[in-house]
Amino acid sequence: MDAFITPEARREIDALMVFRPKPGTWGVLVGHTRGFRFIVEKAFPAGDGGSVPDERLLAGLDGVWPGRMIGLFTVRPGAAFTKAVRGPAWYGKLVLRLTGPARSPTMRAFVVEYKRNFVEEKVPLVPAAKEKARE
Repeated sequence: MDAFITPEARREIDALMVFRPKPGTWGVLVGHTRGFRFIVEKAFPAGDGGSVPDERLLAGLDGVWPGRMIGLFTVRPGAAFTKAVRGPAWYGKLVLRLTGPARSPTMRAFVVEYKRNFVEEKVPLVPAAKEKARE
């Protein structure tokens, strides 16, 4: 498995980071899978450090984006967030973790897997191709 973030979704994440979100801020990733690749098309901020994603949220988002909610992103996550996504509701979903300073965050991708318990397995990020300048 790997993850590809479209340039538009990357700009949405970069724009969020301009606001210097508090640790624990999180949101949803909308897109699709093709073969063994997650394709992230949209990043939508959804919660702050005081809330965590739950099964009810997943069901509600599936009503808004049927079958297109492929994961979550989080900014410097806390233990409560990590515990919340390591469960059956998020099995097979992509988790992007943004760490480091707000002006130059480091992005890491994980998939929630089950190996006697729920764990996050690291997956590579596929870089977007450089866009050619238009004349």
